[in-house]
Amino acid sequence: MADLIVVGGGVSGLFAAITAATRGKEVIILEKNDTLGKKILITGNGRCNFTNDTVNADCYESSSTDKDSFVSTVLNQYNKDDLIKTLKALGMSYYVREGYYYPKTDEAVTFRDTLLNEIERLGVKVVTDFNLRSVDKTDDGYVLSNKTDNYTAPNILIATGGKAAPKTGSSGDSYYYLEKLGHTIIGTHPALTTLKAEYPKSLQGVNALCDLSLFINGKCVDKEKGFIKYYKGMLSGIPIYQLSLKAIPALEANDKVEIVADFLSDSNAEYAFSREGLSEYKALCQSVNPKIVDAYYVEGKSQLFYNVNYEIIGNGDYSNAQCTLGGVRIDEINPKTMESKICKGLFVAGEIVDICGRCGGYNIQWAASTGTVVGNSI
Repeated sequence: MADLIVVGGGVSGLFAAITAATRGKEVIILEKNDTLGKKILITGNGRCNFTNDTVNADCYESSSTDKDSFVSTVLNQYNKDDLIKTLKALGMSYYVREGYYYPKTDEAVTFRDTLLNEIERLGVKVVTDFNLRSVDKTDDGYVLSNKTDNYTAPNILIATGGKAAPKTGSSGDSYYYLEKLGHTIIGTHPALTTLKAEYPKSLQGVNALCDLSLFINGKCVDKEKGFIKYYKGMLSGIPIYQLSLKAIPALEANDKVEIVADFLSDSNAEYAFSREGLSEYKALCQSVNPKIVDAYYVEGKSQLFYNVNYEIIGNGDYSNAQCTLGGVRIDEINPKTMESKICKGLFVAGEIVDICGRCGGYNIQWAASTGTVVGNSI
């Protein structure tokens, strides 16, 4: 009988398995796909930004008011410096750009293979193409079955992720098993994804640097700066993804959601407007993408470009999302161990918990941190 069965071979599951096996525990990984770490390969557009210089509770969202305490308790046990130390100890090289950490190869496969090499070196048993069909609690622990094979252990970790990026095997199936074991699943939504708004068709494919403000029922609740992208009837780009963390729950609650774009912030536009002989239109085109100027220009109203309003009427689905909002209620989990308060020997980690990080390596850090906490708790 193994000491720990890990269901899901993503970041959190791999870190849990490595940590527990390093401590001499016998670990089995049950993976739905034909290989481990499939979702890692699409992380950060295939470059795998795995952590950030600034990682704290403010970088995460949850439906729980206890989020800050929960996240801080986890990160205090395994933080950014710990993750970097682990990867260096495993022999992986990395680089830092503007506070964002990447494998030195600039390839997500390097991060994935670094973990898989250690799994192999430690002799962790891996079972692929395992479609979980039942989780049964017994006097001795848990029995996990795919209807043909049974695996038994006193401790199990459910680390199957949420519903984002279903092409990598994320389907949300494990929510069902956790509910059967007595846990509450907070309603899930796509996160870090596009937001739907109406805009002129001429802007399709345009990228523009601007300041963005998110308004919910008329109140500004968040701000971001970066490139907004107009893509297939959606607003896209990293700042839009960040704002989606607050925008999507508000949409689900039928609140009025608006994003206001300021295309003239940090520009030389005011000086250009004052130059004799330079038309307002031409002055605008020296600071704003001309396609955006053509789409919204009204003579004598250059101030409009400080305040272009988009009503948000929808959002991208899970196929376009980088993460899942919602999941297992955090007040049912002990953040010092990631063990269930309801079922002894049941652990959860990573995206399946009702914690979602911003873009910037925060979700891989969260997965690594929660997985390591589990591995140290067995």
